[in-house]
Amino acid sequence: MPSCQPNLAAPRRSAATPSAGDTAPPRLRIAAPCCHQRPGKIARALPSWPTLAAFLQRRLGAALLICGILIAPAAQAWNAAGHRLCAYIAWQSLDLMTRQHVAVLLRLHPDHSRWLARARDADPDLAAFVEASTWADELRRDPRFHAEEEAPTALLPGFPDTLRHRDWHYVDRPLSGSRSGAATDGELPRQLERMIHIVGDRNADARRRAWALPWLIHLVADAHQPLHVGSRFDERGRSDDGGNALLVDNPFVARRHIGSLHRYWDELPGPPWLRGSTLVLAAQGIVAEHPPPAPAGRLKQWLDESLAVARDEAYPADKVEPPTITARFNERARRTAAQRVAWSGYRLAGLLQQGLRSHPDASRDDR
Repeated sequence: MPSCQPNLAAPRRSAATPSAGDTAPPRLRIAAPCCHQRPGKIARALPSWPTLAAFLQRRLGAALLICGILIAPAAQAWNAAGHRLCAYIAWQSLDLMTRQHVAVLLRLHPDHSRWLARARDADPDLAAFVEASTWADELRRDPRFHAEEEAPTALLPGFPDTLRHRDWHYVDRPLSGSRSGAATDGELPRQLERMIHIVGDRNADARRRAWALPWLIHLVADAHQPLHVGSRFDERGRSDDGGNALLVDNPFVARRHIGSLHRYWDELPGPPWLRGSTLVLAAQGIVAEHPPPAPAGRLKQWLDESLAVARDEAYPADKVEPPTITARFNERARRTAAQRVAWSGYRLAGLLQQGLRSHPDASRDDR
């Protein structure tokens, strides 16, 4: 695996100033379920009303039940900040030749002009790479694409399909018990291996490789999010869907809210509007604290690491429902999330340098 020590450049342009809502005084909200719930399992992630009512009576009083609860928007995974940070760190770790290969492929993607239009960077190749990192999440709102149960939409040039592929973002592995670590649901490992192969195969249609590259960028980051790999299962074998079904009270946000544990972890890397100079500064801070791992490892190791974090660090110890995130838990979770984001960036760079600079068949021997 090539060395991937990044060379973080100084910011070129400033990011947008956060809205007034980002600095508003604390206010309790019930967050909507995370967008990356497992298909067909949304009901289990919704609040348990007896549990929720008891919590509201303890903490807020019955008046809040009458007045209503502000519903927060759905989260991304990581969120957009986490994926952009991973991509930025990877880009700064790439050599010039690999950057050129990546840029050529991304220019063939039908959304390339959209990525440039919304980016805040003077370097168009870097901008496209960073913005492409969130494309796989954005498909769920894009009318050009469809869910499994919906009628197919028109194919885009070079695309094998226009499915949203919701089950590619995770793998449901039990944290404990006789089936600990065994996958029960989700396509993340298999599809990430597939994207590695397609992107690295120079005999493949270039537009097909352009379709696969944003998926590769995105899924490497997802593989490093602990709750995209591990889930708790009850005695009846039911999964909590990577913490989507577990509500937590998070006091460490501008507007305090009750949301899923999965959403809490998704949002740890930073606010979803993170771009431009603030993204660069955040990446510089993460890289300074978390150098590349040695050895970098391969996909199985990355998933095993995420499973171990999910088992040992991802769940609050508080047995009260919903548990409250403590300062100690929050600080440890933030450090862990930053490390996982950094390592995903270094490892993404290693994959791209190995796959795009090697013989067309090389990636097939090291999957």
